[in-house]
Order: sequence, then structure tokens, then C-alpha cells
Amino acid sequence: KTLHKESGGEEEGGNMLTARWVRGGRHIDWDLFLYQISPDLDTDVGFVRRTDERRASTALGYRFWPESWLINWGPRVTYMRNYTFDDVLQDEQFGLSTQFQFARNINFNVTYRNDLERFGGIDFEKTRWSFSGRVNTSRTYQFGANFSTGDQVRFSTAPFVGEGRNWGVNATFNPISRLQTSLNLNASRLTDPRDNTEVFDVKILRARTDIQFTDRIALRNITEFNTLDETFDFNVLLNYRVNAGTVFFIGYDDHYQQANLIEGDRDGDGIDDQLFFDRDLRRTNRAIFVKLQYLLRY
Repeated sequence: KTLHKESGGEEEGGNMLTARWVRGGRHIDWDLFLYQISPDLDTDVGFVRRTDERRASTALGYRFWPESWLINWGPRVTYMRNYTFDDVLQDEQFGLSTQFQFARNINFNVTYRNDLERFGGIDFEKTRWSFSGRVNTSRTYQFGANFSTGDQVRFSTAPFVGEGRNWGVNATFNPISRLQTSLNLNASRLTDPRDNTEVFDVKILRARTDIQFTDRIALRNITEFNTLDETFDFNVLLNYRVNAGTVFFIGYDDHYQQANLIEGDRDGDGIDDQLFFDRDLRRTNRAIFVKLQYLLRY
């Protein structure tokens, strides 16, 4: 329960309630979840993503154990409904999935979902299929992939249901205990079925490398390229750990963007203009920074 009052205003109260019943067993597992958050709940010292919800969800799964090259597998069904406090249905989700766990730490999942989502006062029905898998047979490398296709809502001033397709691949390398590199490539494409035009086709390539030189000194690098706005980001962070709560950081941050997409107020009229007309990458900003984190013990 919360009580909130603005300066000179009236005090308002809100509440949030949660209840959950979970059972996990070798063969059968279930999950019953009840949740509500009132529309007048407010707090200045926390973060509330969404209010005015009354949600109930349930899940039931069964697992078979052949314990051969196929360790276990089983279906799982989920269902969820979400209402406002005025009893307006906002979301309804039905899902059916099957999970397979193979020998040598290999897994594969397939999921079917039929959803209803309300946006802008309009109910949108969506049907999607998704597939994912991961191979983790070695301590030095792991890799995985995912793919989904089906209906996808275009959230805009004139929303519609388009044909969405998403896929991704990822890999992690640990050649030595003090070095780890992760690579991720994610893509998302949406087409408008009314005229078969492409709304967007985005690919994001992200790499992260962590090096632990000593017990106290470590280096992290994050590099990312985004085709939506044609940006390239490069970040390096070096840290020296004095103890569990005291750390000294020094970092370098660099950002680039395709030149003809960079805008700025060239003539001071308050309207952004195109600044360049070539397609080369140009630096938009960079920074060198230091930070000291110190733990105070009482």
C-alpha cells in the first residue's frame, strides 16, 4: 500500500497485491500467479512500469524422462488474462510449447502463441511460432539460435498488425579462464500485408569481451553496430578493485553515425536540419571518464 501527496495537493493511496502458488516436480509442474496494481499507485522513490492491472496467469507442464540420447522432454501450456480496474480486457495470452533436453547439454524449444493485445483502444489478435536452441557441450564455447514468425503489432499513431520475422544467433568463447567473448546478432523485419511493403528491417551486431588480468584489474569492451539508425558504438572500461565495495574506473566511449542521418539546428531556427550528405561514418560524440566507487561501512 502507498500514500502519495504532492505539495499543496490531496493525499492519494494505492495498493499492489501479489499471490503465487508453484509446484515443481520430476514429472509435473504448475504455476498459478495472481497480481493487481491499482491505477492510483504512485511512488517517487521507485519505478512502476504500468498501473491499473488485474492479471491472472497459470501454467501446467509435464516431463517425460527417456534418459538416453534424449534426456527429457515435455509439453507445457500457459494462459493469461489481464484486465483494468474498469473490467476492460487488455491482454489475453495462450501458449503451447515443447521443450527437449538432449545429452551433452543440448536443448531445443518450440512454442506456439495466440494472443490478444489492446493498444490505442483497438484489440489486436496475434499468432506466432518461435523456435530456439542452444549447444553447450564444451567449457570453451557455447552457441545458440532463435527464430520467430507471425503477427506483430506496429505501435504507431495508426497501428496495424503486420507480418513480423525475428531471428538471432549468439556465441560465447572462453579460450582461457580469464578471457570471455560474447557475440550476438539479432534481426527484426516487419512488412505491411496490406500492400506488402517493408516497414523496417533492423540488424544489431553486438560484441562484448571481458579480460580479468589479475584478481583486482579487469577490462571490458562493448562494440555495437545498429542498422536502424546506422550507428556504431565503442566502449572500453578498465577497473581496479581495491576491495569488495571500493572500485576505481576509467573508461572511453566513442559513438559514430552515418553522416547523412545526422541532424542539427544549423541556422538556429529551432528546427533540425540535415548536416551532411555523404554516407561515411562520422563521430557524433566521445568521452573519457573516471569514477570512484567507495563503500562506507557503519
